[in-house]
Amino acid sequence: MRRITRISCGYYRNSRHSFEHTAAAVRGLYTSTLKSTPFLQLENETQNIFQHLCSQQKRAYAPNTTAIANKCWNCKKEVPQDMTCSHCHHLQDVNSEVNYFELLQFPQSFALETSALTKRFRQLQSVVHPDKFSNKSSREQTNSADWSSLINKAYKTLLIPIERGQYLLKLNGRQIPQDNSALDKEFLMEMMERNEEVEEANSKKELEEIHERLSGELHEKVAVLAKVFADNNLEKATSLLVEMKYLLSIQKTIKNKLQSLMGS
Repeated sequence: MRRITRISCGYYRNSRHSFEHTAAAVRGLYTSTLKSTPFLQLENETQNIFQHLCSQQKRAYAPNTTAIANKCWNCKKEVPQDMTCSHCHHLQDVNSEVNYFELLQFPQSFALETSALTKRFRQLQSVVHPDKFSNKSSREQTNSADWSSLINKAYKTLLIPIERGQYLLKLNGRQIPQDNSALDKEFLMEMMERNEEVEEANSKKELEEIHERLSGELHEKVAVLAKVFADNNLEKATSLLVEMKYLLSIQKTIKNKLQSLMGS
């Protein structure tokens, strides 16, 4: 009996430490995003959030994720795939396979308003933020940290255009090729010339001008990408995303070189 008690206590301490560590990480991103929205306004807006979110994540204590009707882990009553139980109001387990667009309640489309996305992110985080569950059961503490982490991941994925595009490809059973098969030789030659231009640039002004041109090209490609996704032209979308990947890589090289110049 003493051995079992020691094991149980050890598991509790480890679980508690894991929850506090995750909660601290989540708190950082949440507070950096939540700037000027009044708290009472957020509280009122979040009342409509509870209806879309899927539950259940594979863990030692959780049931397998299947297509059958879900049951609340606390009251055992059947519940729709919601974040909280409509009967006992306990926070449910996470389904890590949930569609990010459904999680953030957005149409599955490349075109979206980032300000509306950020607003929805804040609303959801105000519901599941770990600080709200510090006095709840260990399971709800874990669930709140898991929901917060998943919401953060979904938000970052949909916020960044190239990440959003790659995620849409994934939802359609596709991905960006690891080789250059999606690019024509002309574009590859152009990228080689761009890299040489960056290597030869020796001043901050030159590098910033190249970076600004690349930013303009990326902005144009994002606009085109919205159209090709709307037309369900996945071949063209794949090609554009690969091109964007190359342009972003060159921008990263420029930033590194600028930092080196500033440090010298």
